[in-house]
Amino acid sequence: MTARTLLSLRTELAQRLGFSSSGSGAILQKDLFNSALRSGQEQLFYEFGDLLTHIVNDREPGATVKDQVLYDLPPNLDPLKPLTVSIQRTTGGIFFELQVGISVPEHNVLPVINQRWPSRWDLRNDSTVSSAVKTRLELWPTPDQAYNLKLEYNAGLGPFENDVDLSTIHPQLIMLHGIVTMKAHYNQPDFQLYASQLSSLLGRIKAVGLQAGGSTRRYFKRTMSFSLDPSTYWPIGSNVTDRVQNIISSSTLITPASGSSTFIETASS
Repeated sequence: MTARTLLSLRTELAQRLGFSSSGSGAILQKDLFNSALRSGQEQLFYEFGDLLTHIVNDREPGATVKDQVLYDLPPNLDPLKPLTVSIQRTTGGIFFELQVGISVPEHNVLPVINQRWPSRWDLRNDSTVSSAVKTRLELWPTPDQAYNLKLEYNAGLGPFENDVDLSTIHPQLIMLHGIVTMKAHYNQPDFQLYASQLSSLLGRIKAVGLQAGGSTRRYFKRTMSFSLDPSTYWPIGSNVTDRVQNIISSSTLITPASGSSTFIETASS
């Protein structure tokens, strides 16, 4: 989708209604045209936004930084809507979805656990950069090197007041909605033709949403608090493994056998 400015859409709308884009009639109706386009975008956004604004972003924040926990979110991300964070553990490898939520136990373990690739994420309201509170992405454990990140989310409704403001959803839908509204306003009978086109297109979008289960988001299979991951080297998404690693790496409760000694025997069958 290529976003279009409010000015571009208003100019085309005026022409489709029979106005010269530079004529006095179009200039006098500027506020009315803007209102129709803005209202159309808002109505479509709130009814079909989950399908029309889905974004896969692998550029922002890009990659992790060693020893850095907090990262800026893309400016068009709506933190109140579903967010999926994935990480690429090896260069050129596949992305794995991180589990959402960093609890108090994870924060308490963090100072002593070995740093490695993150397995969990959360959103934190941070005010350390400036006096204003800013929502940022928090990763856990602290990254030990650069790992590529990928975010899947729904864009928030952007401003659509000034001529240079860009459309949030597909501009063709906004244009059709505006044509139907204004042709009906001016009693132009062919508005029904455009209303039928818009209805058919929105019906198709809704059908696609139902076929996809109403959402484009993907989930791992889960049993209790564990995440069943298809990878053979990706650890179980549970605090249990993190605590075991912490015990082994920071204490001498378990020591390796020396020489021919055997500390733990296992059954052979």
